[in-house]
Amino acid sequence: MKNQEKKQKNKKYIIDRKIIIQMRKGFETAFIASVVCFMGLVTTGANTNIDILKTEIVDNQIEESISFTKISSTKRGTKIKWNTTKKYKGYVIYRSINTAKFKKVDTVSKKQYVDEDIETGESYRYQIKPFYYKKNKKVYDKSSIVSGSYLAKPYGVDNVHVVTFKDHKYVSWDLNELASGYKILRKKDNESWKEIVTLSKNKDVYEDYDIVTTGKYQYRVAAIENVDGQDYISVYSTSVNVGDLKGIDVSYHNGKIDWKKVRKAGISFAMIRMGYGTSKGGIIDSSLDYNYKNARKNGIKVGLYLYSYADNVREARNEAKFTYKMLKMYNKLDFPMAFDFENTYRNKKKYKKSNTKIITTYCNYLEKRGFDTSVYSYMDFFHKAVDYKKVSKYGIWLARWTNSTKNFYDGGIPNVQMWQYSAKGKVSGIKTAVDLNLNIVH
Repeated sequence: MKNQEKKQKNKKYIIDRKIIIQMRKGFETAFIASVVCFMGLVTTGANTNIDILKTEIVDNQIEESISFTKISSTKRGTKIKWNTTKKYKGYVIYRSINTAKFKKVDTVSKKQYVDEDIETGESYRYQIKPFYYKKNKKVYDKSSIVSGSYLAKPYGVDNVHVVTFKDHKYVSWDLNELASGYKILRKKDNESWKEIVTLSKNKDVYEDYDIVTTGKYQYRVAAIENVDGQDYISVYSTSVNVGDLKGIDVSYHNGKIDWKKVRKAGISFAMIRMGYGTSKGGIIDSSLDYNYKNARKNGIKVGLYLYSYADNVREARNEAKFTYKMLKMYNKLDFPMAFDFENTYRNKKKYKKSNTKIITTYCNYLEKRGFDTSVYSYMDFFHKAVDYKKVSKYGIWLARWTNSTKNFYDGGIPNVQMWQYSAKGKVSGIKTAVDLNLNIVH
């Protein structure tokens, strides 16, 4: 009798336990369903540019070893980042386009990936499958959950540079072949960013005259891409102030220069030969007009120089008169008018006094008429054949070729403002070797 009662109790316990288990499963299913439903409501209509979205549970995984931490747009594509609770050797990236089937796109070793093979306006989801090695065999772990849907933005722009002129800012960037236009933002001092202009697709330059000279300005440029009648905006690229540090000096000897390529090569200023002196005045360099106009057109600061052949004060004055006449036409200069005085035959101690008078005559003539001047020559010439203490007040453009920007040395010559450090430079847009300079007082 006791055994029979015991069996009855055990049977009842088993039945009750089954009921409890079924009820628990029912509660768990309802809970998971409510969570998924809630997450669906949150993501519906939400901004796709967010860090973390987990909208699907794969293979009934509740606890994952991989979790997405950020999905964002960059200039070159969509960037995904994730964290892991385990150490892995690598990760296989899977991607779905517009809810289509997931396909493998790449394998990486770091916990981030930039998807560059994207189409603007398409929606992408990602999934990560980690792996490690065990006894030299690749072993795959469970896949991550699927990321939220992310809308792809256009590629951005590169090399946003700003050159500061006396009356405006010259903003330039590399053209984006897919762009249908560009948006530019501007920030003055500590003010907030403001959109200032929208440009057409073929524009890679904006000249901003709506500035005050005392203000500090920054710029951001984004590409616009129109897909099926809808505009999409890329991330904004922040500008870099080029300044006026790296420069060249050129003449007709350098051939026809592609000044756009020169600007993109990082050259910020050019000393352009006006011409060369004669006993009665001077001869215009045949490339002066082209170089002057196209350098300025491409946001490169400009200075001019005259190669002197003067042998006395009278000829120096005639060269100065010729220069003054030319400066009435080419007067938008960012650097002083340079007097290039370097003829080898005059590099003698006996000419020191007359050389100094020739230089001061030329420079004083232009200084009295409102033009800043400077003197170009090489170090040995300044030391041997010129009283450099007297002429340094105009500013010195010193030639000392080291073919490197390292170890600048002025040789004790005061007021060196520019250094020509090489005659063998190679710059994109110029087919010949070209002189390279640094602005010392930038």
